[in-house]
Formats: sequence, C-alpha cells, structure tokens
Amino acid sequence: MKIRSALLFVSALLFSVSAFAQDWVWAPDFEVGDTIPPIEAPDQNGDVKTLADLTGEKGLVLVLSRSFDWCPYCIAQLEKLVDVAPEFAGLGVSVAAMTYDSRDILKGAEEDYAVTFPLLQDVDVKHVTALGILNKQYEPGQRAYGIPEPGIFLLSADGTIRFKFADQDYRMRPDFALVLEAAAKL
Repeated sequence: MKIRSALLFVSALLFSVSAFAQDWVWAPDFEVGDTIPPIEAPDQNGDVKTLADLTGEKGLVLVLSRSFDWCPYCIAQLEKLVDVAPEFAGLGVSVAAMTYDSRDILKGAEEDYAVTFPLLQDVDVKHVTALGILNKQYEPGQRAYGIPEPGIFLLSADGTIRFKFADQDYRMRPDFALVLEAAAKL
C-alpha cells in the first residue's frame, strides 16, 4: 500500500511539474497569427532598420538575445546563427538579432563572429517591452536591465508571427534546425 501511495505521489508531482512547464508562454501577448509591433532600431552600423528593411521575400527570423558581450549562451547562439544564415537566405528568409547591447558591442560582435546580418540595438528597452518579454529580474540601473527573455520569432513577409521558439530556461536555446524546418513552410 505504501509503495502505491508513493507512486501516486510521484506521478502527481511529475504531472504538476510538467503542467507548470507547459503554462509558460514566451511573448504571451503575441500569438501565432498576430502581427508584431513596429520595429525601428539602429543596427551595428547606426542605420535605423524597420521591419520592411529587415524582411526577406518570404519572411524574417528575428532572434531576441540577452547580450553578445557577456552572455555565453547568446554568443553560442549567435555563432550558430551565423552558420545557418545562408540556409535561411536560400529560403528567401532574412535574419536579424536584437539585444540591449550598445552599438560598439554590436559592431564588435559583427567583427568577432563574421556576422553578415543586422544586429539591432533595442534602445530604451522599447521592443522587448512592447513584446512583453522584458526580463523582470533586473531593475533600471542594474547592468542587465533591458535584457529579454530570449527567443525567436519566425515572421512571414508581412510581419505576421508564423512560429515562436523559446525555452523558459535562458540557457537552453531552440535548435535552428527546427526554425529552418518551419521557415521552409513559409
């Protein structure tokens, strides 16, 4: 009897943990089928980019990252994105990444990692706030204030969200193979 009770307890515990994990939604105010808020952000060269400037013939992969200066998970993701960017281009899908980093840091990342796509600066935390993905662990004035809960939007050419990719654990990043598979459907 005690073994059965223990098994029921463990089953209930596992169910509650998995239910909790499934309750987390990245960018909760923007569902698949919605249009993202307007983008107007300077890139690593200081050129202001809009969604129209960024989007390829079939769409855009927009990666929201914490920092290319101090976040090893973001840097690793950026390196992988550099590797797969030509595959997205072959599908008619452009690539862009956005952080709160300064233009100097973005320019350094471009040079250090041979980036060939726009690295956008989220000035005044405008975009992560509008998207509802501002990491609230940090307060204004703290070094990391302005970082997002990281994730990826796959947008169609008109800015409609077709797919969202994210993990509740900022150390886990979506596999770009899944994003490529979804981009092939645009």
